[in-house]
Amino acid sequence: MLVLSNGPLDAPSVDKTLLIAVAVAVAVLGFVVLHRYPRLAVASWIVSICFVPIWLGFGVGFNGNYYLPPATAAAFLVVAALLPVPRFRLSWLDGLMTLVVVCAICSLFTGNAGIALGAAILVVTYFVAGYIVGRVAPLKVDPLWIHGAIAVCFTIVALLAIVEGLTRFNPFVLIKAPNSLYSAWGSIQSRGGVPRAEGAFGHSIALGASLAMAIPITLASPFRFWIRVGMSLTMLVATVFTFSRIGMVCALLGVVLSILFMRDAISRRARITLVTIVIIASAALFPLVISVFDDAGSEATDSANYRGDLTQLFGTMNPIGVASSAEKNSAGTLYFGNFRSIDSQLILTGLTNGVIVLVAVVVALVFGILLVLRGKATAATVALVAQIPAFATVALITQYSIFVWFVAGLAATTQLMPEAMKIGVIGIPKRADEPTASLAPLR
Repeated sequence: MLVLSNGPLDAPSVDKTLLIAVAVAVAVLGFVVLHRYPRLAVASWIVSICFVPIWLGFGVGFNGNYYLPPATAAAFLVVAALLPVPRFRLSWLDGLMTLVVVCAICSLFTGNAGIALGAAILVVTYFVAGYIVGRVAPLKVDPLWIHGAIAVCFTIVALLAIVEGLTRFNPFVLIKAPNSLYSAWGSIQSRGGVPRAEGAFGHSIALGASLAMAIPITLASPFRFWIRVGMSLTMLVATVFTFSRIGMVCALLGVVLSILFMRDAISRRARITLVTIVIIASAALFPLVISVFDDAGSEATDSANYRGDLTQLFGTMNPIGVASSAEKNSAGTLYFGNFRSIDSQLILTGLTNGVIVLVAVVVALVFGILLVLRGKATAATVALVAQIPAFATVALITQYSIFVWFVAGLAATTQLMPEAMKIGVIGIPKRADEPTASLAPLR
């Protein structure tokens, strides 16, 4: 329930009521338009991920204690507009998502109910919202068109990040909001005295990891090879300006896995060209990266050591629900033992959802690795596998969290599609000089 004033209709409450009425009217109009144009619906949601800061949502609940991110609100609208979908088939990833939700609900009855409720709401507003969009969208819109939309939007994100890195100006932080999320994410980080590019993602790691995840999808998009390479190289360069080690590592890993296992999407000659370009670009940018990390001194090392210390929390995890080490101080800040920040999504999953969910997630990632090694993976699956180092060393935050689960839903749907819908068979040329053939839109 949206927060409304309980008192008389003073000016602030009237303004808020009017704002809500306008928002509802816009949502209804948006639903009508997006239902008529599925591609516009999907594109609008991707834009909300890339260019709308996380702090521009609104509070929900009787006291506004919980927050609905813009991308989540857009996800609910887009999914409603895309329904019904044809030829829906269950995936093993649907089982994983169901397990996550069931365990989140069960955790409400296992102790630490307040903390468990916050974790359950996060599962719905970040994980489930993104996953359902990813599951539904390819059943109404050509998956290759979705790849292309992601490629275009994240190329723009990358260009803005490069400009931000060169000019040290981020226009998104100028869009202020009077809430705790702006306080948490509305400032610019620095490393070695150099501001780190964040774009609209609120954090340099979230931006770097999201760009890295977009690279394999971009390399499988239905553009000519040189365009795909140019887009991917732009994203790779942009990760450097985040000065996030995990962003750069996952970006390079995404390129390597794409070269090795997306052979139908990238010809042998094209792979050689891509490797050469990446090596040259990496060599050119290496001095900048080394210089910044040298100026940072022990900052990066201390950060890595902190992540290593988190392993001592494994013993506090429960089979289902919040770990016994979880507690909130008088200010309402959540701690796990002596740790406030859990810089590992895998560990955080075990601490908030339980060991059963953690094991299920690890098994799913192993299965994804096997699909990649066997050459059976779609671009979305390759993108997720390339993110495994990030899952082990950073938490899912801001839009990065929603985007990860969107790609998981995209992987679940595309893996179930006929072989003719997989990478390189239809829609992507096998040679760099071949024209691109497009798939007919799915009806």
